[in-house]
Amino acid sequence: MRLRLALFALALAASAGCSKSIGDACGTNVDCSIAGDRFCDIAPPGGYCTVEGCDVTSDGLDTCPGDSVCVRFFTPIQTEPCTYDPTSPVGDCAPDERCVCDLSDTGTCVSGAHCAPENSERRWCMARCGQDSDCRDEYQCRETGTLGAEPVPSLANPSGVNAKFCVSSGL
Repeated sequence: MRLRLALFALALAASAGCSKSIGDACGTNVDCSIAGDRFCDIAPPGGYCTVEGCDVTSDGLDTCPGDSVCVRFFTPIQTEPCTYDPTSPVGDCAPDERCVCDLSDTGTCVSGAHCAPENSERRWCMARCGQDSDCRDEYQCRETGTLGAEPVPSLANPSGVNAKFCVSSGL
């Protein structure tokens, strides 16, 4: 009986430590968490353990686990170019769209800006980083405000707080 109890306790302890960190490689949801609290996004190379639908609380804390950050993404319509205006997220897009682009360090668009429907917004927990070496191979450290990725707003900070996160170098 003691041996059976000891084996059960060992199995329970091992399974509790099986969850991977946000941003780790994966092939299936079980690779990320057997508890089902994380899933494997197989679109990026090698997969990406994440949580979909994160948010920022009224006190400015995000709901992502561990050392990760909540980032919102918009899918731009490549056939609808726009003129990026840092003072207006809508720019010259339709009222239910926003102008997104890859920003340089000076706050100007590196490449052409495009309109993105507001309803294309998706929020994901992304691995936080400070530089490229903090990310796994084939991934780089990017700041919100690039390629349609934006900080998540809160009541305390309607513009959100910029953050750096790991993303595939190919995206």
